[in-house]
Amino acid sequence: MSKPSDALLEVIKREKVPYKDPERLFLVLGLLLSGRISMGKAAELLGLRVDELWILLRKLGVNYEIVDTEEADEEVDAYRKIFENNV
Repeated sequence: MSKPSDALLEVIKREKVPYKDPERLFLVLGLLLSGRISMGKAAELLGLRVDELWILLRKLGVNYEIVDTEEADEEVDAYRKIFENNV
């Protein structure tokens, strides 16, 4: 990955992005929001659980909606795994 621009670094600093690797976060969010990867894959790439990614998106003010049944099924499967492991 190339070095982030000064403008991107300024935005990261100003917005106080709540993630340890903001450049990676923005790259993954770009893929997610463009429909290139699923929420589950985005969470995996960021080392987060799906519910943690949802919380992070809310903190960042990102509106994201599940748009297809395949992704909805992936989300349900991810939540089942989380809740099965925490019961």
